[in-house]
Amino acid sequence: MPASRRYSDFYEGGSTARKLAPKRKKEPVKKVTSKRTTHQQSQKRQAIKKKNNASMVAFILTGFAMSMIIIYRFNVINEKNLQSQALKKELEQVDASLVSAQMEVEQNTDLNKIEAYAKQQLGMQKPGKNQTIYVDTSEEASKVVSKEQNTTILESVTNFIRNAIKNIF
Repeated sequence: MPASRRYSDFYEGGSTARKLAPKRKKEPVKKVTSKRTTHQQSQKRQAIKKKNNASMVAFILTGFAMSMIIIYRFNVINEKNLQSQALKKELEQVDASLVSAQMEVEQNTDLNKIEAYAKQQLGMQKPGKNQTIYVDTSEEASKVVSKEQNTTILESVTNFIRNAIKNIF
């Protein structure tokens, strides 16, 4: 049987566990190298270290630059927020002064105070019956009589054009 041949050294008969082969230690292989190859290898290692160091420095500088840009933008945003808050406070103050000015105007527009000021300070008085003139505001009376003016031909042409444009629009 092929299976028994294949596993014959792996199992022992009966109910015992399988045999483990003792581990063999690998002997390090010594390379015979000349000084020239070790020198070239050390130069390659140094070049790789320099390259890794340069890339690490570039990475750190990039991270630092990015963090400085983020901090700068944060600072600009905070300044704009402070300016907007200052403008809002100023707006509130102006609104408050406007309301107080409106209240002052309403208080000073008391008709009795105005009448007293006009009589005392300005020496004014109410008009009598003979000083009152009534104006008729009906449509017939409100027609305006226009005077004809002596105009030149150029002015009359321009006036005609103006009136035509006004009538269109």
